[in-house]
Amino acid sequence: MSPSGVRPVLLVVLVLVAGTGCGLFSQGTVISPAPIADEPGALVDESSPVPIATPDGVPLPDDTIVIGALMATTGFLAVYDEPALVAAQNRIDALNEAGGLLGRPVVLRHFDSHTELSAMRNGAEQLLLDGIDMLLITCDAVYAAPALDVLESSGTLVISPCGTDDAWITGELGQRVFSMATPVSTEAELLVSLVADRGFTSTVVVIDQTSTEAVAVCEAFERGFEASGGRVNGLYRYQPTDPGLLEPILSGLVNTDPEAIVFCGTRLVAPEEILAPIRAAGILQPIFASSTMDGDHWIGKVPGVGDFTMLSYASVYTDSPDPSPEVREVLADYLAATGHIARDGRVVTGHDAIEAYVRAVERAGTLEPRAVASHLVRFDNEELAGGPVTFGPNVRAAVDRPMRVITIEEPYARYDRIVSP
Repeated sequence: MSPSGVRPVLLVVLVLVAGTGCGLFSQGTVISPAPIADEPGALVDESSPVPIATPDGVPLPDDTIVIGALMATTGFLAVYDEPALVAAQNRIDALNEAGGLLGRPVVLRHFDSHTELSAMRNGAEQLLLDGIDMLLITCDAVYAAPALDVLESSGTLVISPCGTDDAWITGELGQRVFSMATPVSTEAELLVSLVADRGFTSTVVVIDQTSTEAVAVCEAFERGFEASGGRVNGLYRYQPTDPGLLEPILSGLVNTDPEAIVFCGTRLVAPEEILAPIRAAGILQPIFASSTMDGDHWIGKVPGVGDFTMLSYASVYTDSPDPSPEVREVLADYLAATGHIARDGRVVTGHDAIEAYVRAVERAGTLEPRAVASHLVRFDNEELAGGPVTFGPNVRAAVDRPMRVITIEEPYARYDRIVSP
């Protein structure tokens, strides 16, 4: 600690002092991905680049609580990490406006991983040198692993706002490592229920291989659906680098004639390369999709999308708003901070990660990681913006978290209902 009574900044990254008017969006800077250019009515991101450095030696008050964030704002993981990071900063801003945490100011220190494995270990080491009290980490367990190896011996409390891999559940990534997201096994269970609730007993599964999360959800769905007595007539995989894989998918769907199609893929690839050809081929069975397809900007790219149902963390659709006032507030804050609406409902996990930490710290009355973690473990249907969360001695992810069901009524996406595991 500095002898002058201030905490020196050792890490050359973005320092976000909430409550000063700076924050993530200093001078109107937008760190969330810009809207797709051809989205009707989309706002154009004309902001300046994200500040990437703060000069060495900028003082922080001695009692400042420092939350680190080792998340991607560049590279392919940014589409998952950035919105959650924005929501986390918004919650910290509101926290400081209300007097801080334990009467102390809170800052967010962000290190951009650039979606590079090699940056994760270095980022964790630098953030530890900077004296962080808690770390927000990337949504991807594979990319998080090098950092978690460094953090394990330090005893640091770690929360992934949006880590969905089942590895987050059991504590195998660390006893003080938590995730606020719905694990893939839970999402697969919800998909099984959605298909069964419609009375369908046979499906074909189609997977867009560009998303490891999508792959995991659909593979878990296949196991769960067959275990429940359903029949999977076929499982087909698509890779954009091999467009020749499309023809077997189309012929398989025609030949097996399933009652429903279960699709797991990304909205970046799937609409034009997979879904549009399926519908153009006259294959009109209902499609059930994982939350990786959440969003409505792609709908116009799939003429005749038809009967389409997908899971989401929150309804971001302005003409079909989420029923939760807390979720609507999170989304309004995101819009105010970035200048555009959230692209999907996963943004709410960033808010809930900070909110969960705040509640655990207040109940513990200390920032000591072991004590704070012990209060997180006691969460039992803890009501957060995205829904109730339960942890436990062997549960470190939100396995019982409900999700929203979103249906497509061309050309709009509509909130339908909330479903629970």
